[in-house]
Amino acid sequence: MTKKQEVEKLVKLIRPYPIQYLYKYRAMDSSTGLQGIFEERKVFLNDAAKFNDPFECRPYLTVDGSSIAQTAFLEELTKDRFPNASRAEIKNLMRGKGAFLRDHGKLRKAYDEFVTTVGIYCLSEKKDDLLMWAHYSDSHRGLCLEFEASTEGSLFWEAFRVVYQDEYPIVNMMRIGEAEEFRKALLTKSTHWAYEQERRVLKMEDEGGAGDYYFPPAALTGVIFGALMSSRDKEIVKNWIKAYPSEIAIYQATLNGHGYQLDVNKIT
Repeated sequence: MTKKQEVEKLVKLIRPYPIQYLYKYRAMDSSTGLQGIFEERKVFLNDAAKFNDPFECRPYLTVDGSSIAQTAFLEELTKDRFPNASRAEIKNLMRGKGAFLRDHGKLRKAYDEFVTTVGIYCLSEKKDDLLMWAHYSDSHRGLCLEFEASTEGSLFWEAFRVVYQDEYPIVNMMRIGEAEEFRKALLTKSTHWAYEQERRVLKMEDEGGAGDYYFPPAALTGVIFGALMSSRDKEIVKNWIKAYPSEIAIYQATLNGHGYQLDVNKIT
């Protein structure tokens, strides 16, 4: 199966669920450039090594395949790690292939190097989750950004749905480029996190990997002020919105008062 066919398979597997908006919970003192979202229309795609969940993108690794397939896999891996090596040098490096395949630590290192080349931007289908406001928006003192995600081909439309499961994922390193293995590696989380209803924008190394990505002004459609956000912080964000080149709706989240829930109402 070609790379294009694998991508199409992955899209059918993970992204067959259209949605109009996706949400990003943020604290005002975020280290990844909240102001830049408004002034430069850019978001930062991090690599999974920076995530707060130590299980994140860390499946159990195996190497399952014929001797010929294993040799081809290791040759490709060696060429990636030593791009300027001669054929003779590669052959010499390959002499220890059996030991490499049996060494889980070396497999882990190779996999970790792969993961750091992938840029990931995490979003949610929900705008009013109590835990997410507490964890990612400075205990309701921050805000939540609303991005339009229904325009085909746009950055946020690309976001894949995360799969939640109880079973720990097992990934065959030799098939990491295939849709199912890719999903298990980068789009699988424990059911403990299911409340997040997460989607992920993924950029592979040949697409730019981790780093800044720009979006058109109209993609940012709304800002939700946290229930405990200070008046000073609201004014800062309102000034960013005034200078923004397209219209942004402003919402206010408030404590419901009758139950453990938030009410989100438009104010401008």
